[in-house]
Amino acid sequence: MFQRIIFRTVLGCVLVIFCVAAVSTNQPPQLKPILKDPAHANLSDWAQQRKEIINQWLAALGTPDRYDYTPEQKMAEEFETPDFKGIIYLQRTGPESSQKVLLMIPLNLKKPAPGVIIPFYHPDGMCGYDLANKTRTTAEKNVTYFGLHLVKQGYVVASCEAYPFNLIPLPAECKNRDDFKVWRFAADYLNKRYPSWTGVGKLTYDTRKAIDLLVSSGLVDTNKLAIMGHSLGGKMAFYTGCLDERINVIVGNDFGIGWDFTNWSDPWYFGEKLKKMRADGLEHHQLLACKAPAPFLLIAGQTDHDGSRAYLNEARKVYDLYNAGNNIEFINHKSGHRPSWDALRRTYVWMAEKLGIPQPDLKFLDELEQQESQAKKK
Repeated sequence: MFQRIIFRTVLGCVLVIFCVAAVSTNQPPQLKPILKDPAHANLSDWAQQRKEIINQWLAALGTPDRYDYTPEQKMAEEFETPDFKGIIYLQRTGPESSQKVLLMIPLNLKKPAPGVIIPFYHPDGMCGYDLANKTRTTAEKNVTYFGLHLVKQGYVVASCEAYPFNLIPLPAECKNRDDFKVWRFAADYLNKRYPSWTGVGKLTYDTRKAIDLLVSSGLVDTNKLAIMGHSLGGKMAFYTGCLDERINVIVGNDFGIGWDFTNWSDPWYFGEKLKKMRADGLEHHQLLACKAPAPFLLIAGQTDHDGSRAYLNEARKVYDLYNAGNNIEFINHKSGHRPSWDALRRTYVWMAEKLGIPQPDLKFLDELEQQESQAKKK
């Protein structure tokens, strides 16, 4: 009896601690204001401050030493599916690495169309197809096939793979590319080979290379370029979108805009360097503010939550200098890491509005949603 009482007491304490921790992560953080003098802020002063903030972030991301190589793009394969025309490219992203990029082209494309870059672990994860045999993959993940969703709306899509898969060969200790140990091997390699570079710096660099490819294809209207990402891809979309002037619209899904919302301190992202970044006062609302007045939408559901609003609200103070406060949007479906179908419908309508293109016909999403529901019941 006594042991049972002790067990219940300890368990209760653990549950209380867990609940407090869970609640605290959803509390709005105390963020340092961006504008030096909010009461008298103007665009001229902000322009100078923006340069300072951008330089801080670029220094934090780091740069690789002796990273000389000859850029090269090779068309590896052309194919056609019932949903899009595909071209797979392999392009150099460094002295020892090549990146796979899938170009998804609408079947009825007749003139340059809006373009979207969708970074992720592998292009397969965003296109809804097994690229080895060109067949549709399981419908259970239909909601995250952003590339498929967007190409069927008429966008030209470039979906690129992420480091570490384009940096090192698969280590003998790893059974396949889904073995999580590959991340640690790649992070260790990057740190030893390029100690002044961060994993996020590498991810951003590679994603910008995918933008180069999409722009050079001649298939897109370069004045209507968006970037959209889920989870890791959301991190890549956020950083690349904020730092690349060619991107007009950014959408990030549940990537963790706060340092404590997700695993930013892991070695394949920032590792130990994050401590100094935090000590220097770097937070993501600053980077977002530097993208003003370009539209940004954050889809929250798990990693991002109501506590994420604080970052958007602080950045919005800079957007307000451009009279563009409504260009920051927040959707919290509160149903998990993957977006909800309703959140996606709202997102695609919002994207079209911000890019200045006709509103999309999203009836095909109903069929994808139904397929996903049926697949999960099996």
